[in-house]
Amino acid sequence: MSSIKSALSTHITEVVEDMNKELLNDRIVSFWGKVAPELTLRQLVDTYWKDTKSEFAVDLGVTFGKIFELYLPFKLKSLGYDVEPQFSSSGDMIENTPNGKIYWELKTGRGKFIQGATHSPKEKGVLNLVQVLWDCNWDLTLDEIRTAGFISHINVCVFTETTVNSVGQHSNNNSRTTLQFTKDRFLDCVEACVWGTIKQNRVNVGFVKVAV
Repeated sequence: MSSIKSALSTHITEVVEDMNKELLNDRIVSFWGKVAPELTLRQLVDTYWKDTKSEFAVDLGVTFGKIFELYLPFKLKSLGYDVEPQFSSSGDMIENTPNGKIYWELKTGRGKFIQGATHSPKEKGVLNLVQVLWDCNWDLTLDEIRTAGFISHINVCVFTETTVNSVGQHSNNNSRTTLQFTKDRFLDCVEACVWGTIKQNRVNVGFVKVAV
């Protein structure tokens, strides 16, 4: 039996605090400190990414996702959980249990849903999934974020042996998908949620981010 949900339920506040510290070491924050730390994050983007705000959003999302993938296995291991990092086609983290290895996919995003890829066979099969949806403190200056933290709201769910609805088709300029849970999966999502709330929408389950 997996211990990942229990681990994140117990240590979620500590994980968020650590992620805030990790984000402050990123190149985006370094740039912010050099050019205009008195600006809020929103003002920074409006000033330096006027016509490419979506590019900034992608960079920020990729940064969070990569930090989380590299951070979580080592954090859980330091807390005594039998896990190890593994960045392969099988997953991002291995959990060793008495019944064998469990391969975990670690997915993050700032929108309503996490993203995947049309070429990923994992999305079509059964997943062990840690899903983190988050948002940041857009209206704080750099000094204020150093105190309050980068992350403003978050929703964390841990799914074992689950399936997702992969939405999206490959094209010449896009190979991304969104990974959704249809409304009939509401109770599954409620059971999986360790931080935040779950909303039953008309088509898909909604993952509501809650302040941290």
